[in-house]
Amino acid sequence: MLPHMLLIASALAEELETALNLCSHRQKLGCRGVSVWTGARGKKTLYLLKAGVGPARSAATLERVLAALRVTHILVAGYAGALDPGLKQGELVIGERADMLSNETWGAPLGEIGLSGSWPLADAAELCSLATAAGLRARCGAVLTSPCIIGAPAHKSILHLKHHACVVDMETAALARVATGASIPLSCVRAISDEAGDDFLAPFSYDPAAGKLQRAAKALASGRWVSRYSRWRERSLAARRNLSGFLACYLDRGK
Repeated sequence: MLPHMLLIASALAEELETALNLCSHRQKLGCRGVSVWTGARGKKTLYLLKAGVGPARSAATLERVLAALRVTHILVAGYAGALDPGLKQGELVIGERADMLSNETWGAPLGEIGLSGSWPLADAAELCSLATAAGLRARCGAVLTSPCIIGAPAHKSILHLKHHACVVDMETAALARVATGASIPLSCVRAISDEAGDDFLAPFSYDPAAGKLQRAAKALASGRWVSRYSRWRERSLAARRNLSGFLACYLDRGK
C-alpha cells in the first residue's frame, strides 16, 4: 500500500508533470506561496510538490510544505546526470544514500571538494525490484547533490572517482536533510537525462579553474545552442518515459 500521506517532489515543472499526468482530481493548494497539488490515483490521494532547482531553494520549499501539510513519506522523482559511465540514457537509479558536496570548500578544484553530509534513503532495494519487475532498467546507487550544474565529462569523472556516486543532481541531499530532521522517510528515483560522456551541458558546468565572469564568457562562446537544446530534449524525453513507467507501478502497487 502507498504510505499515507505520500508527497512526490520534483525540481522542475516538466518532471512533476510526469506524476501529475498519472493523477486525476488534481487541485492546486494555497500553501504559503509554494507550488503544491493534491491528486488521486485510483482510491489513493497524494501531494505533488514543485520544489525548485538547487539545494537551498528546494530545502526551503520542503520545509514550508512540511510545516503546513501532514506528510508521512516523500518520493523525490526526476532526472539526473550520470557520473557512472556504465549508466545509459533513460536508465533509472534508485537512491541508497544522498551525499552533499560541501559549500565550505566550494571554489576549490572539484577533486578537493569534500562532503558536508550523507543521508540514507528509504526502500531502495524494494523500489529497484519494483522497477525491474516492470521491465525497466534500474539499479541502486548513491546520489551526489551539487549546488551547481555538473555537465562536463571531465568533471563527472572526477566526482565519480572521488565520491563513488552513480548520479549527480541539485536537490536530493538537501531534501533528505530536511526530511530526516522531520523524521520522515524519503526515497529517490532518478532517470538518466545525460550520460557520463555527454557534453551538451558542459558550457554550464562548474569549472574550478574559472571565475564567474570567465564561466559566463565560456558559456556564451560555446555556441551550438539549438543542437544542445535538441539533444537535451531527446534525452529528457527518454528519461521522462521511463520515469512515468516507474511512477505508474509505484502508485498502483498494493491496490
